[in-house]
Amino acid sequence: MSVRSAAALALLLLVIEPGMSVASAQGHEPVWLEGTWVGTWWMGKYEEPIEIMLSQRGVGLSGQVAMLGYPGAGGREGPFPIESGSLDGNRLMLVWLIEGRRFTAELSLATPGMLIGLGGEDGQIAAGFGLNRVR
Repeated sequence: MSVRSAAALALLLLVIEPGMSVASAQGHEPVWLEGTWVGTWWMGKYEEPIEIMLSQRGVGLSGQVAMLGYPGAGGREGPFPIESGSLDGNRLMLVWLIEGRRFTAELSLATPGMLIGLGGEDGQIAAGFGLNRVR
């Protein structure tokens, strides 16, 4: 790599906003995930419904999560507000609180209408997710 190419790459990396994917920097719009997603979450053989309502602004995501039957939720199903959400390519990271505990889910867009992924509390993977876009 020439010195000029290395300098151009370094400048590009400084100009790209943190959290912006390279595809976005090249003029491609981020995938559009806004809407309602329904499906199931599971722990081993235990499986329950989940609904995620997403709003999107660029690569930032917000919304709420309704998660039926989560252990330790004190009987609450939600909706739990999404504390933080971000998109990087086809992968999204969502964080919400359940009874004061931080729950993180990392999901991938498997097809244009299907999200799959894993999540849990305190960095521990404890649950799987499969959701489909309904609107």
